Amino acid sequence: MTRSSRILIVDDDPVMGDVLRDILVLEGYGVHWVSNGIDAQNFLRQNEVDVVLLDLMMPGMNGLEILKWVVESRPSAATIMISGHGSIQTAIEAVRLGAYDWIEKPLEKTRVLHTIRHAIEKNQLLRERRILLDDIRTRYRMVGVSAAMNRVFSLIDKIAPRQVTVLVTGESGTGKELVARAIHLRSERAAGPFESMNCAAVPDSLMESELFGHVRGAFTGALSERRGKFQRADGGTLFMDEIGDLSPSGQAKVLRVVETGEVTRVGSETAEHIDIRLITATNQDLQTKIEKGGFREDLYHRLNVIEIAIPPLRDRKEDILPLAEFFLNQFDSQGAGRRMRLTHDAESALLTHAWKGNVRELRNVIEKITVLSETDEITGGQVSQVLGGGPLSVPSETCRSYRQAKEQFEKAYLIRMLEADGWNIQRASASMGMPRSLLYRKMEKYQIQGVSSKMDK
Repeated sequence: MTRSSRILIVDDDPVMGDVLRDILVLEGYGVHWVSNGIDAQNFLRQNEVDVVLLDLMMPGMNGLEILKWVVESRPSAATIMISGHGSIQTAIEAVRLGAYDWIEKPLEKTRVLHTIRHAIEKNQLLRERRILLDDIRTRYRMVGVSAAMNRVFSLIDKIAPRQVTVLVTGESGTGKELVARAIHLRSERAAGPFESMNCAAVPDSLMESELFGHVRGAFTGALSERRGKFQRADGGTLFMDEIGDLSPSGQAKVLRVVETGEVTRVGSETAEHIDIRLITATNQDLQTKIEKGGFREDLYHRLNVIEIAIPPLRDRKEDILPLAEFFLNQFDSQGAGRRMRLTHDAESALLTHAWKGNVRELRNVIEKITVLSETDEITGGQVSQVLGGGPLSVPSETCRSYRQAKEQFEKAYLIRMLEADGWNIQRASASMGMPRSLLYRKMEKYQIQGVSSKMDK
C-alpha cells in the first residue's frame, strides 16, 4: 500500500526536491529529501525505504557512485535515476549497475508516479517470493549431523550453482527428492518451477506424453493440448525418480533431450527449446543394469556427471535423534501446539531399531506417536509398540470424519496395549506414557469391557 511506502529523494536542487516531495506526499507516500550522497548513505544506514529517486549530476559523489552503494547496501530499495544531462550510454550503464529505471528531466508527474508505483509493486513481489522461498526451504530442510551427511551437504553447496546433471543414489526412503530440492533451492533457479515424476509409476504407454506433452488429436482421448514435465520445468528443475525403471524407448528420448535441449510433443513436428536442470535418482545399481542391457550406458554418463550417494539411516545413527526431534516439532506445530519430548528409553528404542525404511519409516513412526499420545512425554513403550506392533488398524469405511477415524484407531490401540501388558493398568499406563486416571476415562469412553476384574493385578 502506498501509505506504508517510503521514498528517499537525492537531488542537490532544493527546488526540485521540494516539488517532488510535495507531489509524493499528496499521493500518501512517506518522503525524505537529502542533497548529497553522504547524507543519503547516512539516512539509508538507519532507515528502510522502498524507492530512491536519485539525481545523476551532483557535487561530491555522483549518481552512479551512489547507485552502486545503494545496490550493494540496500538491495531491497528500487533506485530510479533522474537527470537532464545523461546520455543513452549513461542510462544503459545505470540499468546495468542495478537501477530500476531512468527518467529524463524535465519530469512529468504522471511518468514519475507511474514508475514509482510499478517499482513498489515489483519490490512487493520480490519480498513475497523471498518469503515463499524461505518457507519452502524450511519445509524441505535436510537434517543431519553425521560426517556422511555433512559430506552430502558440502557436495550440494558446491554443485548447486553449476549447471550440471546430478544422479542421486540410495535406498528407498533415504531422502533422494529432498537432495534434489536442496540443489534446486540453492541454485539460481530457486524461483523457477520444480517438477518431479516417478518413472516407475507411469505406464510406458503414457510416458512420452507425460514427459513431452502432446497436441490436440495426437491420439484417442487427446482432446486438448498438454504440456509435459519438461515444458513445465522450463526455467527450473526436473527431478526424475526411479530412472532405472525408464523403458528403453523412454531412455532414448530423454537422451536426445539432454543432448539437444529440445523436446517435441506427441503428434507435433515442431521442436521446442527448453532450459532445465535435470536431476535423476535411483535405488538400483545402474552399472549392473548396463551390463545386463537394461540401461543405456551413454545416457548413464550423461546423467551421472555428479553422483550423490545417500547413506542409509542405519549407517548414520547420529542422525536418528536429530531427525526424530525435527519431525516431532513439525507434527507438534500441525497439531495442538504441544511441546512433546522423548524419554531416554524412547531414544534408546529409536537408536537400536534397524530402520529398513530409512528416514521415511522414522517420519511415519513419529507421526503415529504424536497422533496417539495424550501426554507431552513419549516413552520407550510407545515407540516399541509402534515399531513392533505391525500395521496399525485401518479405520472402517463407516468412519466419515477424522474424529471418528481417530477414535476407532485409539480404541484399537488401547486394547492392544492392555492385552500386551496382561490388562495391568499400571503397567499399560506406564508403557503408553498415559496417566492411569486418563486411561480409566478412555476405557470408560470406549466401553472397553471385561477388564474390571483384572485391573491393577
